[in-house]
Amino acid sequence: MRVVRIATLLGLLLAAPAFAVEPPYLTAKQLDLTIMLPPPPAKGSALEAAELAEVVAAQKAASPARIALAAKDAEEDVFTMFTATLGEAFVADNVPVARVFFARVGDSEDETVDPAKKVFGRVRPWMTSGEVKVLGPSTKSGSWPSGHTTRVTMEAIVLAAMVPEKKDAIWARAAEYAQSRVIIGMHYPLDLEAGRRAGTAMAAVMFADAAFRADFDKAKADVRRALGMAK
Repeated sequence: MRVVRIATLLGLLLAAPAFAVEPPYLTAKQLDLTIMLPPPPAKGSALEAAELAEVVAAQKAASPARIALAAKDAEEDVFTMFTATLGEAFVADNVPVARVFFARVGDSEDETVDPAKKVFGRVRPWMTSGEVKVLGPSTKSGSWPSGHTTRVTMEAIVLAAMVPEKKDAIWARAAEYAQSRVIIGMHYPLDLEAGRRAGTAMAAVMFADAAFRADFDKAKADVRRALGMAK
């Protein structure tokens, strides 16, 4: 009888419809970054050499604690980015609505930035010069624009709109998070600037969409409730 019950349960689970995956708010079809962004510095150019020197200098200047933070910052989620800034209440379990919302914002970065990286094809600093050390999780995908910087810029814009009381700290943390990409040898400084431009453009397009704004309002209420702030 127990075997029959287990088989019945398995049958029900297999027959149950899968949970729908929420789509990203934005893709490369809606915003082509290869059109709006300038090209990266040419390979072997004096500008690239100057950027490599900046990466090496940033690595040498970074303390062990800063390098450890930079390595941790390789995680691309809003909580790694901003929990230390907004407080321990800003964690995934406390903001179920915002968690889904920010996941879709993050997916938008993947869907919009990854195609542009392939077109621009800039090689990362650690792959270009032996002087650059790999001080954190590495990747070989394109370097222009910085996806991490694009994402933290978008999420900083969104969070600053949700919690304007913390906007200065949010933007300071966004800059620190982006700089982590240089410190671990994954990006050149100008990659970060391209990411800031991309993230700002993406946020502007998303905020112009009524469906996004409706979700934003719900996520904002969720975040402010978790942080104990008035509506």
